[in-house]
Amino acid sequence: MIQEVKIGSTLERKITSNSTQTTTFLWDGENVFSTPSLIAEMEETCRLLLKKQFLNDDEWDSVGTLVNVTHIAATPIGFKILIESKVISVDNRRITFEVEASDEVEKIGSGKHERFIINIPKFRSKFESKKSALMLRSFGKTIKEA
Repeated sequence: MIQEVKIGSTLERKITSNSTQTTTFLWDGENVFSTPSLIAEMEETCRLLLKKQFLNDDEWDSVGTLVNVTHIAATPIGFKILIESKVISVDNRRITFEVEASDEVEKIGSGKHERFIINIPKFRSKFESKKSALMLRSFGKTIKEA
């Protein structure tokens, strides 16, 4: 069952940064929590807000469609990070969130994220059709090259 998404709804989520979420180019030894990992964790927090509070049916979920995030401070691996998401806009199935993340010392990032609510079976059907079309197109090129 899908419930109406309410502006002002929030979710806080705590994670611990780990070695799979680091940059690899700064210096040997200790690396820092990466921007792509920050964005992924913010997206997942927004997704979980929708899933836990409004999308109580396994056939419904959401996908990210827009990210506008600033990453303003480095976080060492092993630090705890608090991620907060808040629904700020609802346009039918398009939901916009305000997101913020802080480590144990300071705010490390903030921004906006947009998600679109999907029906998984319909989404999968469209995806499979596209994949089939691309495979046929690729197969046709292979035959022409032969």
